[in-house]
This record gives sequence, C-alpha cells and structure tokens, in this order.
Amino acid sequence: MSYSDPIMSQTLAFGLIDFGAGNTALSFKGPLGMKGILREVTVVATEVFNSVTTGANVTIGTSGDADAYALVNLTDLGATDTFVASQDDTDGIINNVIPANTQVEMVMTAPTGGTPSGIGYVFIDIDWGA
Repeated sequence: MSYSDPIMSQTLAFGLIDFGAGNTALSFKGPLGMKGILREVTVVATEVFNSVTTGANVTIGTSGDADAYALVNLTDLGATDTFVASQDDTDGIINNVIPANTQVEMVMTAPTGGTPSGIGYVFIDIDWGA
C-alpha cells in the first residue's frame, strides 16, 4: 500500500479523559485486513495539566509491549492548550506501522506528585490501507 494515498484516513476521538483522576485504558482495531500508519496524537486540554514528579503520557501499543507504537509525554498544559505530538514530543511516535488485524492498547497515564491534574480530549490520527 502506498501510505501517501491511503484507502481511509481515520481520526479516533476518545472523548474527555481525566488524566488527573488516574490511568485510563482503552483499545481499538483497524478495519479488517488493513495495516495502519499512526500519524498523530493530539490532546486538547480543558483543565490545567499539572505535574510535580512525572507528567501525564499516552502510550499506544500491544498487550505485550505497552509503547510499541507511541509513548507521548505531555507537558504541563494550560486549560485551553493543545498538545500535538509531531510538534511537542517529536520522538513520541516510536513505530508508526500498525499490523493488520491487531488490537491496539492505549493507556492515558496520570501525572504524579503534588496535586496532579489534567483533563482533555484525546485524538489519534491513522491512515489505513491494504
């Protein structure tokens, strides 16, 4: 497949995630028989992301390798900030090729230390093709 001309581009919207309240685990699968190219991870903050010891992050991987595809480390964000991995954590996407027919595991990890906080919408952009 030529990923410059994918069969389908998809934005997965995971809704409002309360990073400050603890870890949130989700999963997704691509269309049957299609490989994916992970293009972007975006978090749109609606509450300040505050960390003292470690910041919040998003991992995208498999049950055997939690960050096989991405480990995106979020910075402290203002209540209306937008975090875009390709601009704000340029090495966050580790391996952007998702094999066909694979369940992908995702964890939004809470910040630690002090009074952790952070709520935001999480979006993942993927191109799917044969």
